[in-house]
Amino acid sequence: MRTPAVTLAALFCALLAGCAQQVVVPGPSTPPPTVSAAAGETEVLAEGVSAFSGGWDTTRDHALSDALRKAVEQGVGVFIDSETRVQNFQLLSDRIYSRARGYVSSYRIIHEEQSSDMYRVVVRALVNSEGIENDLAAIGLLLSEQGRPRVMVVVREMESTTSLSAANAGALGSMFETQLLEGFRRKGFPVVDAATTARVLERDQLLLILEGDERTAALVGLEAGAEIIVSGTALRSRESRSIAGSPREIHIFQVNSRAINTRTAAVLAASATTTEVPFSESQARSQASEKTADQLITSILDGWAAGENITVIVATNADFQKLSELRSRIRTGIRGVRDVVTRDFTGSRATLEVVSETSTREVIEGLTELGGGFTVTGLAGNRMEIRFTD
Repeated sequence: MRTPAVTLAALFCALLAGCAQQVVVPGPSTPPPTVSAAAGETEVLAEGVSAFSGGWDTTRDHALSDALRKAVEQGVGVFIDSETRVQNFQLLSDRIYSRARGYVSSYRIIHEEQSSDMYRVVVRALVNSEGIENDLAAIGLLLSEQGRPRVMVVVREMESTTSLSAANAGALGSMFETQLLEGFRRKGFPVVDAATTARVLERDQLLLILEGDERTAALVGLEAGAEIIVSGTALRSRESRSIAGSPREIHIFQVNSRAINTRTAAVLAASATTTEVPFSESQARSQASEKTADQLITSILDGWAAGENITVIVATNADFQKLSELRSRIRTGIRGVRDVVTRDFTGSRATLEVVSETSTREVIEGLTELGGGFTVTGLAGNRMEIRFTD
């Protein structure tokens, strides 16, 4: 049943001043939903509006996105004066407002209404003013939207890349790798354990990965059941320096790493850091791994928060006509889809990438609801396997 239309002024009156008129969708006896703001969060009310755009589900999504963007704009406005906002509009637009979902820790829709050609949504939202990289709740939301991808780490510690060979690759240190993996685990990422990595990783593959072969890294990650593989090297060295007239031994870690999407072999994030710490090699290693994890995680989350999600569909028993029909049905039948790209088509096997504003879970659910013409044979992370029926 459609909610009776009300004015925005009346709505805010009901929410903030306790007016008798009640406009919350759940019913006239239900109090306005509340959210609890923690340190670094700002609670705001925001309204989003969208004109009809081909379907009411899509129109509602656009109105909700508009409301979250305005919520972030209000939250940022608490900390940034109007002159600064005007002078740095492009920066704020590119780095904050355009990634609204990533800066909203949680929200509740407290009113929505549909008119003949318009949809309006009002939300009560918690805006994380300190950035998503420090907000485990926001990270959890993004991870959930991405299908909780598992992370595998292959970053080995060595003294020089010039001595890198298949003969000694297996003897390289893995302490840095362990600490980097723990950095991802602490942020809430599901991870591939060291035992699984050791079981699937062959020495020749390790050498290729450490040399920067992204395709090999992606293949190994797939075999281990990971959607993201972090690969690279951590060069360990030391040197003596005179500090305050006294000789000091400085421990140095130079880390080059990248996070790779195992489904596409595309680089999601890259990091190059140098960490120098006196006296303690273990402390230098710890700081270097923490710095590397923070940089990679922030870049990955920034990409996700930008609103573009990729769901991989692997289809068997495929032909050109079946693929064309499926792409068309996905574009028109699943909300939030921006594009459907054929990445590979060999024999009767094809790989499609669905680029969407919505999560992998929503895309898969939408595809399942479409039904007809195929059966689902497997699901894992952001990957769905189907077989076209004859």
